[in-house]
Parts: sequence; C-alpha cells; structure tokens
Amino acid sequence: MEKKLSSLLVLFIILFAVLPFSAGAINEENSLIHTSSGNAFGGGDNLRIDQDIQGDLVLGGSSLEINGNVMDDFIGAGGELIVNGDVSGNIMAAGGIIRVNGDVGGDLVVAGGQIFLSQDSTVEGDILLAGGEATLNGVVNGDGSVSAGTLRTGENFELKGDLELEAENYPSDLEDDVGGNLNITTTRAQDQYAGASEGFSIFSFILGLLAALALGFILIYTFPVFVTGLAEVVRFSTLKAGLVGFLLLIFVPVLSVILLITVFGWSLSILLILLLALALLIATVPVKLLAGAVIYNKIFKKEASKMIYYLVGAVIFAIVYEIPYLGWLIQFIALLLGLGAIGIWFAGKAKSES
Repeated sequence: MEKKLSSLLVLFIILFAVLPFSAGAINEENSLIHTSSGNAFGGGDNLRIDQDIQGDLVLGGSSLEINGNVMDDFIGAGGELIVNGDVSGNIMAAGGIIRVNGDVGGDLVVAGGQIFLSQDSTVEGDILLAGGEATLNGVVNGDGSVSAGTLRTGENFELKGDLELEAENYPSDLEDDVGGNLNITTTRAQDQYAGASEGFSIFSFILGLLAALALGFILIYTFPVFVTGLAEVVRFSTLKAGLVGFLLLIFVPVLSVILLITVFGWSLSILLILLLALALLIATVPVKLLAGAVIYNKIFKKEASKMIYYLVGAVIFAIVYEIPYLGWLIQFIALLLGLGAIGIWFAGKAKSES
C-alpha cells in the first residue's frame, strides 16, 4: 500500500501546484470542456457540475461543487471542493476545504486545510490524507495513511484495513474503529515546521514545474507526432539514445568553436549553438512523457491522454531533481536520453526521405 499511496501522492502534488494557476487564467468565466472520450476539464471562480461525467473529471478553481456522478477519476484543486456525487474511480484533490459526501469506488487522495468524509460516504479503496484537520465519518474498506494536526472521527467511521496516523490530536478510542493494525506517531506543531527552512523552495519549485508544464504542453499539442516519436526512441533504444546524446553534447560545441574561427563558418557555428540550445531545452519532454505513461498505467491499469502522462512525469522529475546529487544525475541522464532521441529521430527522418 505504501508504494501505491506514495505514487498517488505524487499525482496530488500535480494538482496542488498546477490546477490553481491554470484555473486563475480562466477564472473570469466558468468553463467546462468535454472531450470525445467522455472526459471533462474545467475551471472558474464558482463552478457547479450537475450532470454526470462519463470519463475523468479534472477541475480547478475557487469554489467547485460536483453534484453529478463521475464514472472514472476526479482530479481537482481549489479553495473549496464539495463532491456530492459518486466517483467510480479515484479522487485526487487539493484545496482549502474539501468535503466528500458521495461514494468513492477507488482510492481517496486528499490534501487541504480541512478535510471531511461524510457519514454517507464509502471509500472502496485506500485513503491518503494530509491536512490541518481531518474529520472522518464514513466507511473505508481499504487501508489508510493520515497526516494531520487534528483527526476527528464520527460515530459511523470505520476503517477495515490498517491505519498509519501522524497527528497531534486524535480520538482516544480510535483503535475501536480500525479493523487492522493501528500505527500512531504523535507529532507536535513545532515538529511539523522544524524543517521548513530546509530543503527546496516551494516557490521556485512551483515556478520551475509550471515552466516545464507549459513547454511540454505546447510541444505535445503542437507537435504530437514528433514528441511521441522521441518518447518511442527513448523507450526502445535507451542505451543508443544516451550514447548519441553524450556524443552530441561534446561534438556540437567543439565543432561550433572550430567553425567560429574560420572565415566563412561563423554563421553556421551560431546556428549549431542555437539548435543545440533548443534541443537541450526540449530534451527532457519526451523522457517525462514516457515516464509518466509508464507510472500512470501501472498505478491505474488504464490508458490516458498524453497531457495526463506528461503531467505525471513532469511533477515526478521536478521532485526528483530536488534530491541532492541524485537529482542532478537524473536530470543529466534525462537530458542525454532526450538529446540523443532528437538526433536519432532526425537522422531517421533524413534517411527515409533520401
């Protein structure tokens, strides 16, 4: 369960970092877009969804209320989220106040200031909650992992699996409501913020992630065949792509310097440097796309759009990049793989057209 919930927590970070910003771009008017596959995407200041959604529902905004049923996953972030309808898949949400009043067919992954699980709600899978206050009064058929300042439970609360809890305050009779093993770590308020000054800056992390997402979305939307082709090269020719990327990273700058000192080669030298800079800028996009697809498919056992895959991959890489030493190494390897894939892809195109 721990690995599964950790992976789902990564998806939550996507919501927390991305959706509030993307919603802000359209908050002057509520918007909901339906795709041919049954998925729906939307956002706004006060968005209310009364109809059923046949696929996934992805929302961002100040106030979100879902009254219809969602036949697949619900992903949302905003100031206040109220889920009154049933969600057949997973719920992944982040916000100030989050209320789940309907049934959840999969896992419930939530982070927020206040989290509520209604007495009328049943979660068929696991729960992963992180927040200031969590109030649980429904039934959870799976395991639980809860990190909160205060945990409150109602008369109808029941968790049939194991529960791992980190909290400052929690009910003294909690063990009576847990069917499996109960593991409690008591925290203090100062302990939760002792390391706040250490690690990476949340602000710079979000800015970097948003920049990576913007670049990736533009490329995938504008050149889907190109980006997908690069990802396939990385998947099936990983070692070759890494080697070609390493050679290009060394050979192109050296060749540019040589051309720069010649009489007629300076313009070609500048062109090569610009092309290398552009290639390095987009090199990690196909790697993140591939990684996101592999991880998403393993977790949810289903297909999704390239945009969703890239969301997953981009946020995972953004987090890994913050790990000292290892993050730099992973970034360098991803850069080499992507750069090599670009070289191999263009070489293949040139060969097929000759």
